[in-house]
Amino acid sequence: MKIYIYVIILCKIDDSKKEGESMDILLFFQSIRSDILTTIFTGFTICTEQVAVVLIAAIMYWCVDKKCGQRLLFAVTGSITINSALKNFFKSPRPIDSENLQSLRTETATGYSFPSGHTQTATTVWTAIIDYFRKWWIALLGIIMILGAGISRLYLGVHWPQDVLAGWIIGILVSIVFVRLFDYVDQNKNYYILFLTLIAFAVIVYFFIGEELVKSFALYTGFVLGYIVEDKFIDFSTEESKKKANIFTNAKSKPKLSTKILRFIVGIITLGIVYAALKSLVILLQIDTIEGISLLADYIRYTIVVFWGIAGVPFLFERFGLN
Repeated sequence: MKIYIYVIILCKIDDSKKEGESMDILLFFQSIRSDILTTIFTGFTICTEQVAVVLIAAIMYWCVDKKCGQRLLFAVTGSITINSALKNFFKSPRPIDSENLQSLRTETATGYSFPSGHTQTATTVWTAIIDYFRKWWIALLGIIMILGAGISRLYLGVHWPQDVLAGWIIGILVSIVFVRLFDYVDQNKNYYILFLTLIAFAVIVYFFIGEELVKSFALYTGFVLGYIVEDKFIDFSTEESKKKANIFTNAKSKPKLSTKILRFIVGIITLGIVYAALKSLVILLQIDTIEGISLLADYIRYTIVVFWGIAGVPFLFERFGLN
């Protein structure tokens, strides 16, 4: 924890030099821009945005490896919440609109600057994946994605170098801590620990409240509640089908590829329906126009959406024989 705090202070202590060395770095990346490089680095950034992360997590959790998906989702939702809290704490402005700097893809660069959310998310995701599979080619791919995500934020001119450095460091630390915490809870079924983390995050949200932080906390809440319900009452599997391999043995077969594809289709479609229905309800009731209530509505809405993805969708798998 002391190292964690020291790193954050170290990354922020040099704010007065942002217009100096830090800007020189951004201007250097601006000077080497080309169509090919812009396409490459935009791709790295897109791979760490909400839609891409949801797709990666969904495929992993529903279709490929449930345990890896759970670890990944727990670490990512926790990391996003911590990132939003740190942004609200430091309130660091972005380099966008700085003199001589032409930032790209600014429509996705919202909120405060420190630490870089894209970088921290990519680092958290790939650190968790590398730690789980422990294969050299996955580690190599992960390192490329982590470095690419961070450098892309500098190339596009939407983050300071210290934002990216902090994103890398915090992402690694958060991923390691949250993955180990999840493994301990999952093995011992100590669900109360998860509720303690919810309380801790709730306190943080209270002191540093903001729209993005509330939504991030909702994602974490949805995962925690969904995980507990799924683990206790559903317990679907990506490794073993509940159907017999054949009539002559009690051995179980693995879910077929066609079953996994159907799982993904059912999951994504129903997740989209739940999200759209809740958003439409908020608009219909004009809840988003009521100050204070709109934040509560966002919290409930995003909690339900993630809860559905974690527990509701697997319930459908069991209900319709997609196992």
